[in-house]
Amino acid sequence: MRHRYSLDHVALLVSDLERSVAFYRDVMGFEPIPREGSANVAWLEIGGGDAIHLIAGDFGATHVTKETHVAISTADFDAFVAHIGALGIPFTDWPGNPGRIGLHRNGFAQIYVQDPDGYWIEINDHRPPGAA
Repeated sequence: MRHRYSLDHVALLVSDLERSVAFYRDVMGFEPIPREGSANVAWLEIGGGDAIHLIAGDFGATHVTKETHVAISTADFDAFVAHIGALGIPFTDWPGNPGRIGLHRNGFAQIYVQDPDGYWIEINDHRPPGAA
C-alpha cells in the first residue's frame, strides 16, 4: 500500500533565533506564524501550508553541507534573484560559482544561498506537471 504524504514543516537548529527569523522573514519572505509557547522556537510559513520551525540551541555539533539543503520553488524566480541582489545576499549555482544561476538537468533554474548558520537553501523555478 502506498501512502500519500505532504510536507508539514522543516525544523532547523539555529544559533541565534532573532537573526534567523530576520533572515527567513526579510530575505526569504516567509511569514511569522503567531504561537504561544517556548521562547526558543519560532515558526514561519513558507507558503501553501508548509512551514519552517527555527529552534535555538547548541549549534556546535551541527554539520552543514550543500548536499543537505532545503529547496524552495517560486514562480517569481527572477524577482527573487533581484531581491537578494539588492540586499547584497551572495548566491551560487550548484558547483559554487558566485552570482551564477544554474540550470538543473531537468530544465529549471536554481540558485543556492546560505542562512546565518550556513544552512544551504536552493531557490528554483521548478514547476512539476500539474502545478499551478
